[in-house]
Amino acid sequence: MQNYKFVLVSVSGYKKEHDKLLKSLLNQKNELFCVVGKDCEVWEEIMDELSVGDGSNPLPITTTSHPDESITDVIGFAQMFKIEKESGVEVVRI
Repeated sequence: MQNYKFVLVSVSGYKKEHDKLLKSLLNQKNELFCVVGKDCEVWEEIMDELSVGDGSNPLPITTTSHPDESITDVIGFAQMFKIEKESGVEVVRI
């Protein structure tokens, strides 16, 4: 089963070079992107910008940031979040 839900645990914070990862998540047709940890709101904003692009071909994805939540709570949120496809949750620490 392919995962279409992604939880990013930000330890180091956002850096411009992380855009490659974010673009790859969009290209993989992820439906949910959750981020917790350092700069989580910045990560979410950048993902939103990348998904919309110039507006001519936006890529659908739900994004959430969780500045004051535990990693466990965010993973639980992602597990319970309903999407079209059957999916587990991929968790990556950066």
